Amino acid sequence: MLIRLRTNIGMWRVTVDTPDYPSLLGLLGTTATLTTGISTTPFTETSDATATFIPSTATSLTAPPYNVTNGTMLYCFVTGTSTCPGLIAPTLPTKRIINKDGDIEAMNYDDSIKGDAWRPGMLPLRAMKKHWTIGEFMDMDDSFNFKIKGAGESMCGIANINSMELDSFQSYLRAFDFGVCRMGFLYGTVEAAVKGKGLDAGAKPKVRVEFCYEPPQTGDALKFELIESAEADSELERAENLAGLLGLTRVGWIFSTPPREEGFQFNCDEVIMAGELQLEAAQGVEDTSFVTVKATVDSEGKAVFDAFQVSKQAMEMCAEGALEPSTKPGFCKVSPTFTAIVEGKEAKEIDNNFMLAVVPIEMHQTSDFVSLFPKRNREGSAATHDEMRKQLSKSGTNGWTFTNLLADFQLLLYLCDFLDIGGDVTNIAAAIKEKRDVDEGYKIIISSMCGLEGY
Repeated sequence: MLIRLRTNIGMWRVTVDTPDYPSLLGLLGTTATLTTGISTTPFTETSDATATFIPSTATSLTAPPYNVTNGTMLYCFVTGTSTCPGLIAPTLPTKRIINKDGDIEAMNYDDSIKGDAWRPGMLPLRAMKKHWTIGEFMDMDDSFNFKIKGAGESMCGIANINSMELDSFQSYLRAFDFGVCRMGFLYGTVEAAVKGKGLDAGAKPKVRVEFCYEPPQTGDALKFELIESAEADSELERAENLAGLLGLTRVGWIFSTPPREEGFQFNCDEVIMAGELQLEAAQGVEDTSFVTVKATVDSEGKAVFDAFQVSKQAMEMCAEGALEPSTKPGFCKVSPTFTAIVEGKEAKEIDNNFMLAVVPIEMHQTSDFVSLFPKRNREGSAATHDEMRKQLSKSGTNGWTFTNLLADFQLLLYLCDFLDIGGDVTNIAAAIKEKRDVDEGYKIIISSMCGLEGY
C-alpha cells in the first residue's frame, strides 16, 4: 500500500508491502532509512480528520485507533541531520555546490539553509510555518531580543557566612599567593526575610552559610575547572545528601581570583556559571536567594570577600543560551542568534556589571558545627584515620564532647567512605541536628576505626 509522509521539509510517497510492522519507526526505517530525526510521537490523519499521536511502541498501524490505510498521510518532523536515501525526491529542491575538486555535490542541510535562515542558527521562516501574520512574527522576533538594563536590587537580603569557612578558604589560597582560581559550593539555610534598603517590594530572604564543600578540580591563574568523573559525581552526591541530613541545602557558591583591575568583577565564564547555578536553585527564571561569593585580595594583600547575584534577565539569557564566552575581560559575548540592546544600540558584547547585583555580607561564628578536619580535595590536605583520632581525642577537654567534634562536615564526609550514609551516617547526623549525644554504639564503632581509646 502507499503511505504519504508529510514533513517540515517536504512530502514523500512510500510504498510498503506489508501493512503491519512492530513500530512506526520500524516501518519508516525499513522503507526509507529515516529513523534519525523523526519525532518519537508522529501522528496520523484518521478518517474523521482528527490527529492521533502514534508512540514508537505501536504494534499495528492498520487497526484502531490509527486506521492507516492505502493513501493515509503520516506527519513527522525531520531535523537538519536526517537523511532520506530511500525516498522519492522531495518537493523541495536540493541545493548543490561545486567543491574544490570541481565535482558537483549536494550541500549539507545546515549550509543549505544558512542563507535563508531567519536568524543565524535558526530555520528559514517557511520551514517553521508556511503562513505568518505580522503579529506572530513580531512576537517571535521580540523573544530573541534583550533590552539590557541594570541588575537593580538583589533578590537576597544578606549573605551571613561562617567566618571559619572563609578563613580556611583564604588561608589555603594564600599558600599560592592567590595565584590559583578555586571554587566551592556553600551549604546552609534560608532564614527569615529582612527589609532591604530602598526596596519597595518588601522583605528579602537571608541566607546563612555554615560550610563549604570544594569538589575535585584543577585551577590556574586564569580559571578553575571541575574534574568530570564518576568518582567526582558520586562524591558531590554524597556531599549533597549529607548536607540534607544535617538540615542544610546548597545556598550559594564561592570562587577565587587573583587581583583584577578596578571595575572588573566577573569574567564571562563566572557570570554564566552563576546564572546556571541560580537557574538550578530556582528551578527556572524565578526569584532565588542563591548567592555567588568572590574571594580575592586587595592592593595591600588583604583578603576581600564580596557577594553577588546575577539579574533575572541574565538568568533568562543563560537559559536561552544567549551568552557566550568572550576574550574581552569583564564582558560576555552575545550569541549571533540573539540581539542585545544596550542604551538604545545593538551590542555584540555586554559588560558583566550590567548583570550583577551586590549582596551585603555578614559573618558569624557558628555554634552548631566545627571546622577542624582537613578539607577534601585540597593539595597537601589529607583526611586520614590519624586526623580523625587527633580531632576526637579532644573529647572531654575544654568543653568538647564527642558529638561536638563529630559535627564537622568534612569529618562526616570522610566517614561516608566507610559507613552507610543511608543508615549509620543518617543516625549520626540526626543526633547532631537534634543536639543530642550520638548513640553509644556509634561512638564505639568510630573510636575503634581510628584507634581511639577511652573516648
